[in-house]
Amino acid sequence: MNGLVDLHSHSDQSDGSLTPEQLVDHAVAAGVSVLALTDHDTTAGHARFRAHARACGLVPVCGVEVSCTWDVKGGQCHLLGLGVAAGHPALEAALTEIRGGRDRRNARMVEKLNALGYPVTLAEIEAVAGGEVVARPHFARVLVERGLVESYQAVFDTLLARGAPAYVDRFRLSPADAAELVVAAGGRPVIAHPAFLGLAGADLAAFLRGLLPHGLWGLETWYTGFSNAQITEFKALADELGLVATMGSDFHGAPKPGVIIGHRAPGVPLPGPCPPDLLADAV
Repeated sequence: MNGLVDLHSHSDQSDGSLTPEQLVDHAVAAGVSVLALTDHDTTAGHARFRAHARACGLVPVCGVEVSCTWDVKGGQCHLLGLGVAAGHPALEAALTEIRGGRDRRNARMVEKLNALGYPVTLAEIEAVAGGEVVARPHFARVLVERGLVESYQAVFDTLLARGAPAYVDRFRLSPADAAELVVAAGGRPVIAHPAFLGLAGADLAAFLRGLLPHGLWGLETWYTGFSNAQITEFKALADELGLVATMGSDFHGAPKPGVIIGHRAPGVPLPGPCPPDLLADAV
């Protein structure tokens, strides 16, 4: 199949800026032929995404990006579920619980911001979000649009990054539990952006090997900003462990203006082809 393959993108159903339909249109205009919608902790956009993709000749892969517990200082663990079935009871119950934890966290972050002298309300942040998921980029958008902070990056650097004054943690699934739920929902678990885990070498290999019995299927190898050395390392590790090396931009639209759909850097497209298993599920 000709065209670019991008297995990691977000719509306004989580923290992206484009509707599922606009995301499809943007991808098609950019030459993408296979696209995965992987909104954070929700499958709410799947039906719209799938319908519009098929109408536009784009192959849709319906997915989700699950927030996982992680205790490596400075690191984070997200797991992509590619090809999941929306409406699967166990997965949807877990995602609802994660979003509930996010809601409680959001209310507490508003309190902290107010105490720090930033007069924002949860109602205006929810209005900006528009979808099921209200996340830190929505806080950033309100703070920037209100002129309270100069840029998205400054919001995270000074207020909302882990350990910053207004940050609040929230409920997450363990990586093993997340992987098992994805498998139960008919999907394929992939560790997203492994460079962000804060692990390297034998420690990274041991972590991934420990997830194999829980159904781990892939490792995101080509990703926005990854160096050639990182890509070589992750591809070798995927091959060693029998994992599928996947590719994704992590496109969000306005919240991440430097990220180009279908590419890992300006002028550097993500490689194909799409893993055949995902194509079989999508068509």
